[in-house]
Amino acid sequence: MSIIDKSRKIEITVQRVDSIPCSLVGKKMVFSADGAIETEPWQLPWPMPWIESVCRTFAMENIGVSQTKSARLYNPDEPDQYIEILAKSYVDLTIGQLADQVSELYGEREALISSTSSRRYTYGQFREFSGKLAKGLISIGLQKSDKVAVWAVNSPEFVLAQFAIAKAGGIMVPLNAYEKEMRMETLLRHSDTSTLIMQVGTKATENIEILYRLCPELCEAVPGRLRSERFPMLKNVIVISDEEYPGTYRWSELLQMGSTVDDTELSHRQKQLSYEDTVHMIYTSGTTGTPKGVMLNSANVIENANAMADRMELTEKDVMCVQAPMFHCFGCVACILTAVSRGGAMVMVDKFRPEITMSLIEREKCTVVSGVPTMFIGFIHEMEKNCYDFSSVRTGIIAGASCPPKLMEDIQNLLGIPKLVSSYGLTEASPCVTAVYADDPLEWKSTAAGAPIPGVQVRIMDSTTKEEVTDGSCGEIWVKGYNLMQGYYCMPDETAKAIDADGWLHTGDIGCLADNGYLSIKDRSKDIIIRSGENISPKEIEDFLHTHDAVAEAAVVGVSSYLYGEEVVAFIRVKDDRNLTENEIREYCRGKISTNKMPRWVVFLDRFPVSDSGKCLKSELRRHAAELKEKKIIS
Repeated sequence: MSIIDKSRKIEITVQRVDSIPCSLVGKKMVFSADGAIETEPWQLPWPMPWIESVCRTFAMENIGVSQTKSARLYNPDEPDQYIEILAKSYVDLTIGQLADQVSELYGEREALISSTSSRRYTYGQFREFSGKLAKGLISIGLQKSDKVAVWAVNSPEFVLAQFAIAKAGGIMVPLNAYEKEMRMETLLRHSDTSTLIMQVGTKATENIEILYRLCPELCEAVPGRLRSERFPMLKNVIVISDEEYPGTYRWSELLQMGSTVDDTELSHRQKQLSYEDTVHMIYTSGTTGTPKGVMLNSANVIENANAMADRMELTEKDVMCVQAPMFHCFGCVACILTAVSRGGAMVMVDKFRPEITMSLIEREKCTVVSGVPTMFIGFIHEMEKNCYDFSSVRTGIIAGASCPPKLMEDIQNLLGIPKLVSSYGLTEASPCVTAVYADDPLEWKSTAAGAPIPGVQVRIMDSTTKEEVTDGSCGEIWVKGYNLMQGYYCMPDETAKAIDADGWLHTGDIGCLADNGYLSIKDRSKDIIIRSGENISPKEIEDFLHTHDAVAEAAVVGVSSYLYGEEVVAFIRVKDDRNLTENEIREYCRGKISTNKMPRWVVFLDRFPVSDSGKCLKSELRRHAAELKEKKIIS
């Protein structure tokens, strides 16, 4: 039994009784994973052992995944007697406790490896250093539920910070490592960050320079005593550097401060923490609007990571290449926490460059490689130019953006990754909602994002009638389960818009469910092109364009049209050694996709605009298409 499964519990609360002449409503029983009852015996007028017996049976049958459900349980000897219960099953662990227990079990195994291999930590050292850092944070005044922002690229220090913050009772706020001044100000202010852990820069010292411009008081401040007009909550700045910067603590300095704090103080803090406490506050990408802080607790992320580890069939012997940015939910939960849940090693990729990352995979013999489609496209193109040994790679997750069927085929056939798992998710869902199984046939992996993970429900809803679609047609994807966020930080109205009164998250994504229960993603509702009143899915056209052997990448957007409302524009990046013309693309489409879906214009780009997580920025492409039309370059 795994550490997570050993920590499962189920709380049963009596809601209603019948033919029982005493009040039981509101009484609770809590059972552990081995069936032991953890609550005090009920004080009843006379013995009723059948109640504990049927509750234990129900608990053992339903303790396997975090969920809440109602049931009616009957007295087997007197069927007219029953109790109606509400059962809540959960994993009674914080992520800090999970990391410590895994470290006890796999103390000698490698846990963290830097991109240069200069820094390597065993799980025993992982526990030691994350504990020191947690005590260091407590020593500078960190209180339970304080926000600690981490502004850095993937590194062992980022992982140590993630778990140290959790152990100290803080809430990690991961910030995009490449964020610039205007948005940094917005995020630090909105998140009420009290402590900032940061790299001085991704290339030189540009990040610390940005911070000094935003917060000039830091230059004259004594470390830990910052008083900022712009950031009234910000008190501490910690730099991941051995260099001294005015007003800041050095990373090594904080570790040293933690060494002077007694372990009992950290133990006392951890006893105050619950699996229901917020541990991460992850801001949505904001490429389409105001960024929102998604609050996730240990219950959300541990169960989600466990489900994805199961889908990939991970063990403590796996070595994961972590190239998805840790400042996104994909990186810090679906990669880092998934690996930690099984005691696997993590190789940090500080910045994605196909040739360097592939050399790293080859050197460390990584068995797990996860990322967005753009990253795998980069691997394929690099493999066409140079030879790399990918024979160690067995599985991984591809998510974060739609994956064309042709790409999934190339990953399996050209890169030789046999058990890659495609998944659908979003930050608000911790992040994974569905995933294929590692051994699913390529046909399923190429056309669907898999079945709902345990404890998660998916509905397809008609966007007009709000009725559930049951005939396989497309509609908006709604999600319900343990994985849903606690809400958007300080944005109750936005939370209410996202999650309805019945607990369903309205994703805004369009999809359909097949007979086998597998979900296929058709589009983002905001991406839908409406031409002459007809909805057109950009993804459908993109998937078709990817079947052309000269197309490296394709993205389809709509551009306004006086006559049709919108017209289809296809942006294409051609493979390095090939040539294509607009007419050749049109001829390739003719007769294969319907006339109304054929691109009205084709624009060739040398490089697509992407976010730091590798997602294609369609908002930029729409803006570019509009500019081209305004300048009559396309008309």
